[in-house]
Amino acid sequence: MHTQADPLDQVFAFRAFDFRNRFPAPLPSFRAALECLQSEDAYLPDVDAEIRAYLKDGRSIAIPNSFLWVEHKQFGSLAEAQSWVQGRQDRAATGSTLDRLSGSLIANPDDPFDQQVRDAMAKTFTKMVSSADNDAVCESVERWLTEAIAALPTSNEAGGPNDD
Repeated sequence: MHTQADPLDQVFAFRAFDFRNRFPAPLPSFRAALECLQSEDAYLPDVDAEIRAYLKDGRSIAIPNSFLWVEHKQFGSLAEAQSWVQGRQDRAATGSTLDRLSGSLIANPDDPFDQQVRDAMAKTFTKMVSSADNDAVCESVERWLTEAIAALPTSNEAGGPNDD
């Protein structure tokens, strides 16, 4: 009976990329790369983050951001969203032009009140996954990466090795 090697044995390093590419060194594991992006040294990882797995044959695989980021609702309740919209309308009526534009990425201030509340309730923002979830994230990525590597076409050396 022939047993195939573990596809993860093809990975020799990982890299973490943030908005300013502050982590140029190769890392030994996905967990190490994830922890770099969760660290205080990471620059805007909620905006721009990537982890790549580098294979021994010169190819690399980008780990989907869905493993790195979680979406959070801007408001936890309808009452909270209504209060925010009302407060913004009150400030806009008595304040400057900037007060009127405040929060326009969440809801259009020219829309009717109910539409602004619906938009506010639908608004989400992205955050890095919590370090408390690293074990589960690492297990999920390991399963995904095993399948992704197994699904790659075999690397024939017809074109020669990468000289990058």
